[in-house]
Amino acid sequence: MKIGLLGIGTIGTGVREHLAGRDDISIKRILVRRDHPELGALATFHYEDILFDPEIDTVVELMGGMQPAFDYVLSALKAGKNVVTANKLMLSYHFEELLAAAQQSGVLLKIDASVGGGIPYLFNLMRSGRADTIHSLFGIVNGTTNLILDTMQLNGSEFSDVLAQAQRAGYAEADPSADIDGIDARSKLCISASIAFRRFVRPDDIAVSGIRNITREDIQVFKKLGYVCRLLVRAERIDADHICAFVEPTLLNPSEPEATVHRNDNLIGLVGEYVGQQYFFGQGAGKDPTAFAVVLGLTDILNGVRPLLGHEPQGYAAVDNSRLAHRYYVRTTSRLSIAAEKLRGHGDANLYLTAPMPVDRMHALAASLRMRDPNLFFAGVRG
Repeated sequence: MKIGLLGIGTIGTGVREHLAGRDDISIKRILVRRDHPELGALATFHYEDILFDPEIDTVVELMGGMQPAFDYVLSALKAGKNVVTANKLMLSYHFEELLAAAQQSGVLLKIDASVGGGIPYLFNLMRSGRADTIHSLFGIVNGTTNLILDTMQLNGSEFSDVLAQAQRAGYAEADPSADIDGIDARSKLCISASIAFRRFVRPDDIAVSGIRNITREDIQVFKKLGYVCRLLVRAERIDADHICAFVEPTLLNPSEPEATVHRNDNLIGLVGEYVGQQYFFGQGAGKDPTAFAVVLGLTDILNGVRPLLGHEPQGYAAVDNSRLAHRYYVRTTSRLSIAAEKLRGHGDANLYLTAPMPVDRMHALAASLRMRDPNLFFAGVRG
């Protein structure tokens, strides 16, 4: 197998290292954006050198972002080349189109590395869906936010200090918005839900709230209340055409499985009709785990392992977040006009524990209140 590698950043470098010494898979060309003298003749600035090379049968896309990654992947599939990608943002918005292009050309689109990094989560989700009905998905899918929350919980640190430490250590990007605003988690939930429920899901239909506004004082309140905070995703099947799906910080009892996940690890779960509850734990991101998942996808193609979906998603699910309700912790300088217990506040803020309320109502309320209080923070309460 000869591959064209799009991108030679952290993950691309990891893939190159993992493939070193193998004689069954080799990199023929690497698309770069700047000079890399150490790559020699492997490097090219022109995607056409990969697209039109008849010896390259598989393209590995590790550029990230929406464009030009989407155009490159779509053209590769239409040209009859297999594709392995870890690009969750691109997949969340273009999953249907890319799957259709792969099927039309009779090639493979391998996406296992896009959710869970080196954890064999998507592979088993696809496999379970062939023999079972998946009722729900849940858990921690973003290691950066888990690292931040875990460190704040353990050390009593300020959010900004922990974020800066994560950036210096390479766990957080220079622009951390996708992680701390929940967009990365939303993309991963979108892909997972599309596979689990056999209906494509539009990412913009998924309610999302991140941890950008969390403070050390919030963490102290959570400890007093006996809770641990984690950024969780959740999706549930309502019926064949309707699901609920959301991303939000969540307060958990310390004994809950997600509350015991430390540093940048992930813990992703599913509930099936027959298999019951399953968890998948491990490093969900990083150079070696993600590169491992990419190389595993390449070996699957090489060994003729076909997609395991069984039934491709058909049509789009309607997301209805009015069907699921729970309590919420809310910190805001505004007053709440809903049923809620007022807690002892700090500074100018008011703290509340609401009565159980639908997820869509809380997210809509928060969006309205943020027009007056941009520093508002809320978290769901489980249990």
